[in-house]
Amino acid sequence: MWEPLRLFFSNVSTLARRGESHATKLSPGADVGAQAAQVTVVGLVADHNDRRLLANLSFDNGWIMHFVDSSAEAQAASAKLGVPVILYDRDLPSGDWRDIVSLLASSSCPTCVILISRVADDHLWEEVIRRGGYEVLSKPLRPEEVVRMIKLAWSFWNSMMKMPAYAGKRSASNSL
Repeated sequence: MWEPLRLFFSNVSTLARRGESHATKLSPGADVGAQAAQVTVVGLVADHNDRRLLANLSFDNGWIMHFVDSSAEAQAASAKLGVPVILYDRDLPSGDWRDIVSLLASSSCPTCVILISRVADDHLWEEVIRRGGYEVLSKPLRPEEVVRMIKLAWSFWNSMMKMPAYAGKRSASNSL
């Protein structure tokens, strides 16, 4: 078998067994702009099964999914890399989600923050929107809803970055 093809298939099967696909842990020096042809999503998600689902969806949809372990890492990704979509798990023990959503949404390059929550009612949705967030995804995560939400958030972010007020702030030109 042709060597590059053999390496490709051996890597795909290894990634599939580990459930990692295109998902990576975001390193401090990572350059999201280098992957201009793909949507970049940062996930601060506690549940291992949710991470696996998001990793598989990123692989299936050609997204770059970076997982971070703290609110500070999510803020750094938003400020430094201009990430269009951040998935933030409401059930994380550290920090108040309200403050984090407000900070991420009002950064120098605004981010569409999607809050993941076990409780998703009108009151929560209204509070997320009021704080500058984009939407609420309810648990358990449903693949079709996650895909729809990320595509809509990316489309909204991309449209927003074309506005004169944000045109100079866009650091990555992601596309679906």
